Amino acid sequence: MAASGERRDSERPNTLVPVVCCVDDRFATPLCVLMESIAAARPAGAPEMLMIVINDDLSEAGRHAIMKHAELLSFELQLRTAPPPSSLFPQFRWDSNVTYTRLAIPEVIPDHRVVLYLDVDTIVLQDISELLYRPLGDAPFAAVPDPTKPLLRLGRALPGWQELGLSGDRAYFNNGIMLMDVERCAAQRLFSEAARFLAEHRENVRYWDQDGMNWAATDNWARLERKWNTFALSPLKSIGEYTHPAEEVLPLSTLIAEEETAAILHFAGPRKPWMRDYPESSLRDLYLRFSRAAEIRAAAGTVA
Repeated sequence: MAASGERRDSERPNTLVPVVCCVDDRFATPLCVLMESIAAARPAGAPEMLMIVINDDLSEAGRHAIMKHAELLSFELQLRTAPPPSSLFPQFRWDSNVTYTRLAIPEVIPDHRVVLYLDVDTIVLQDISELLYRPLGDAPFAAVPDPTKPLLRLGRALPGWQELGLSGDRAYFNNGIMLMDVERCAAQRLFSEAARFLAEHRENVRYWDQDGMNWAATDNWARLERKWNTFALSPLKSIGEYTHPAEEVLPLSTLIAEEETAAILHFAGPRKPWMRDYPESSLRDLYLRFSRAAEIRAAAGTVA
């Protein structure tokens, strides 16, 4: 009998559940690194991998690099273009609006009932088949409560949440990894309501579309285990750059220990492991091993 929250092979849908990522040119290379990590974690005989890459103003060079790497890994790849985000949305910190591309998923991917969205500042360390085919029940999506701010009162998310009539004990999810029922998300207007919130409540937005989606979800979402979105916190702690506001409900020591058993490791925040100023650490070394593997494969042009 399948474990709770899992689906037997005979119960899995006949169609592939795609992995969806959103990129512009600055994130084309990290996407190739993510693909390299997915390939390394796939067991022999695993189903074909389908990736849908939603792009925002991707250059021809960026498109070629992504398509070539997918070919080398024997991934099926689809590149789809998102409509531009509203000019009313708050400006993203890196002078790029690619984060808002995620809100276009129901519009751009109407042909798949379920998708797994991954931020490209992640690496996959365990087989994700269990997650791809996880039943959602009646929930529109599943995500991990944000480990740095799992409750509204413990962080700076959705500033002014009190005036919005929200409870400080309401759970707050990180949307860097989400298993989505696209049809149900569209029927519940989850993404369009998030977009409306971003345009009309700019003063209540700190974490961009993540705040908008948390507002729109009204706490109607399934919880995933933290191994599916484990934050890389130990490198930031080592340089004194991270203080943990959620210690009372989720000790930092627990989160750091969980880095060893992560299924998906997420380098959330402005510092990224491909940047020169990222702290020297075992997690940076781990990321760079996948980065070097991607570079070697691209240079050799060898199909996996």
